[in-house]
Amino acid sequence: MAKKMKSQNIWQAGVDAFAARRKKVEALRAAVRSARDETARPRLVASNDGMDEQIRHATLAATLPLRQELEALKEEVASLRRQVAELAKRGG
Repeated sequence: MAKKMKSQNIWQAGVDAFAARRKKVEALRAAVRSARDETARPRLVASNDGMDEQIRHATLAATLPLRQELEALKEEVASLRRQVAELAKRGG
C-alpha cells in the first residue's frame, strides 16, 4: 500500500508541475494577445522605429524557453510513467 501511495504522490507531483507551467503559458499567451491588440490599433503617426520587430523578438524570446520547458516536462512525465509502471510491476 505504501508503494502505491508513493507512486501516486510522484504522479501527482508531475501533474501539479504540469498545471503550474500551463498557467504560466496561459498568462504569457494572454500578455502576447494583449500586446498584439495594442499594436493592431491604428497609429496617428507613421512609425519606423522598429517597434513591431522588437515585439516579435520579445515574443520569440518569451516563448522559446516555454517550449524547452514543455519538452522537459514531457520527458519528466514519461519518466514518471515509467517509474509508476515499474513500481506496479514490483508490488502491484
